[in-house]
Amino acid sequence: MPEDKSNKDSNEYLFIQEQISSKRRSRKVHMLMSLLWTIILACVFAVVAGVVFYLANPFIVKLLGEGGDKKTVEFPTLTPGAGENTGAAATPTPTPQAEGSKDNSGKEPSKKPGTVYVETHVAANIKDLNNIYYEIREIASGVNSSIVDIAITSSKIDGLNENEKYDVTRNTTGIILANNSVDLLVLATLDKIKDAKAIRLQINDELSVKAHIQDYDKDLNLAVLSVSLEDIPDSFEAGLKPAELGESYSLLVGSPIIALGSPNGYVDSMELGIISGTDYGFYITDNKVDLFTTDISTNENSDGIIINMNGDVIGIITNKLKDEDNGNVSTVIGISKIKKTIQAMVNQTERSYFGVKCMDMSKQDLANANLENAIYVTEVESNSPALKAGLQIGDMITAVNDNPINSVSTFNNTITALKPKDTVEVTIKRIIKDKEKEMKLSVVLGKVNAKK
Repeated sequence: MPEDKSNKDSNEYLFIQEQISSKRRSRKVHMLMSLLWTIILACVFAVVAGVVFYLANPFIVKLLGEGGDKKTVEFPTLTPGAGENTGAAATPTPTPQAEGSKDNSGKEPSKKPGTVYVETHVAANIKDLNNIYYEIREIASGVNSSIVDIAITSSKIDGLNENEKYDVTRNTTGIILANNSVDLLVLATLDKIKDAKAIRLQINDELSVKAHIQDYDKDLNLAVLSVSLEDIPDSFEAGLKPAELGESYSLLVGSPIIALGSPNGYVDSMELGIISGTDYGFYITDNKVDLFTTDISTNENSDGIIINMNGDVIGIITNKLKDEDNGNVSTVIGISKIKKTIQAMVNQTERSYFGVKCMDMSKQDLANANLENAIYVTEVESNSPALKAGLQIGDMITAVNDNPINSVSTFNNTITALKPKDTVEVTIKRIIKDKEKEMKLSVVLGKVNAKK
């Protein structure tokens, strides 16, 4: 019996061994607490991610070479006789009035003074000559802030060992075209830089920044280089100003000009001269460019720009687009007709490609062909849209999409207004076995530098 008593006593005190626990939370409260903590952690993560992205963004931009939105660059030009189409306000022509008559305001018009003859002879001296050259230097100095030195590094093969190569660095000049808020855009001569291993913009003797070819035009022998603004210190960026592109439609023989860049083959050189000839044309693919000449000495290394006495760029010195019979004459591409191409290269706009070289036809040539308007095809480029469509040398293009073509410039304006892959209907006249035949061909436009 003692055993039963002991068991009974132990059972009476079992409650002492029990643990007291708090009442369990309901399932809803538990879920709400979990959701609350999830929201708090998400907010913390978002704040931390935002701070990290803000701090890392400059490094990412520099690494990828990207920044803010690029601004579209425009180079407006005023074509001859197109005043009403360019938005320019027409200057009213005053109506002649009889002497003593009154104008619309009721007042008598002021009389214009007659010709005044100055009989006093003013002798010029050396100081006056110095003052003239001082003003010329001031004009050149203002434009020189738009001219930059370009260092080109290329590989050469050792003449003694064909397996050995060495690097050669040479310099040329470029002209700043624009700052689009992301890159600095520079115009340079294509054949000077196309085979470069490395291209750098030489800011000063100690600082140079990397540049690369953004776009180019083989026919004009021009290229646009881009330099990331992230690579240019702010203290230097302010001094790199885009040049002012003027007009070259109304140049006069004998007008004074200044050549800058490398006109005599040496970087940062300068030459003075006059315009010696105008109204020269050179036919290139799908277009015709205007050329003019100067009396400045030239050589195979000549490069740079021509400016007028207002400091406006009126031409680009060229060694490629020259008359073969006058290869030593300083030849310049007029700026007006190539602005559209330069603008497209700067903005990386796709340019349409037809693939022919044509020439304008004289009134006599048109009369002999019984045509009122046409251009004559002198070359059809291989693998071009024109060749694929069936155009041939000797064809006379009279219309594109029913738009009459009376000059190569008109043809170019029509083609460049369209986009690559557009289909155009070209009306031609072809002579087959002394018989004239009008034909219509469909041409699917290609893209300039599609194979670059």
